[in-house]
Amino acid sequence: MDFFGPEPTDFANVTALNRAFLMRLRDPLPGEGLRLCLPSRSQSRVRRLSNLQVERLSALPYLLLSVRERDQACWHALADDDPNRDLLLPGDESADEIVTATLSFLWQLARRNPYAVRLISGASLNWCEQLADYTLLTLLQRAAIRHDLLQPRLANNEDFWLRLLGPGLSPDSQLRRAAHLASLQVMLTEDPAVQYRSMKTAACSNPVPTLRVADTQRPK
Repeated sequence: MDFFGPEPTDFANVTALNRAFLMRLRDPLPGEGLRLCLPSRSQSRVRRLSNLQVERLSALPYLLLSVRERDQACWHALADDDPNRDLLLPGDESADEIVTATLSFLWQLARRNPYAVRLISGASLNWCEQLADYTLLTLLQRAAIRHDLLQPRLANNEDFWLRLLGPGLSPDSQLRRAAHLASLQVMLTEDPAVQYRSMKTAACSNPVPTLRVADTQRPK
């Protein structure tokens, strides 16, 4: 069976979502709750990120934000929420624009290429199938009543974040790419439920995944 990685337009969306998330994460007040999810040594570093450093981290070949793709209990509960609730009720602040944009992106990608969703988010095949089974409207309606979907990826993994906020911000592009690739491998293999051989092979064989994976073309 052939697997096709994310396309250039997919990586462009990943970069845009990462940038929006990092800008939120470093913001003194809106990002405070998100920063508290991180290891203590990483919180102040995130708060001090410069615009240039935000751009460097935004270029990661995967989503630095999570919508709790690996939390089965959360998504089972979401599936039981009222599907008839209006999408954006007046005064409803729970319909977070980053969550809405991320879920919309992942939803359409899961229907087109679930393998690509797994590569950029570490999600399980079961989660991809669950996501694709929703209509987009129903998915966003149910997500809108959750206040806790948006989280930093691998928030409890201190080594992961220290790598990103250390060599992952280096002005040396080769060192920075090596750190990004190492963090990608951690993201794909940290959870035993998503240790797929094809995913690990894709991560290990591509020194610059944003270029090599994107260059793979579907046969016509």
